[in-house]
Amino acid sequence: MELTVVNKLSPQNRTDANETFVRKHLEAKLGKIEQRWGKPVAARVTTEEQPVGFAVTVALLGDQEIVARAFSQKLPKAVDAAVDKVTRQFEISNEMREGRERQRRYTAGKTPAEF
Repeated sequence: MELTVVNKLSPQNRTDANETFVRKHLEAKLGKIEQRWGKPVAARVTTEEQPVGFAVTVALLGDQEIVARAFSQKLPKAVDAAVDKVTRQFEISNEMREGRERQRRYTAGKTPAEF
């Protein structure tokens, strides 16, 4: 997995503990998507400090780009919310793709009815 994390945090919030937590948490969560997809995943994560909390943007890059953005008062909650949104979007797009493939296989073997 190719993971790029961009932190736009203030100096008091830019600690090694925060950066380590974010990276490990993202690798664990996005690793599940990579296993389900069966292809390497490239992700770009941006954490920004807002006046009232944190904003996290997660983008999965590939054939189809999936982007999610979440806001929260605390950084870990914002990371979780953004990853959950990306996971839901991935699952929906994956189900749609599998449904089309299944339907295409089904209709290919079907013979037209005679009149």
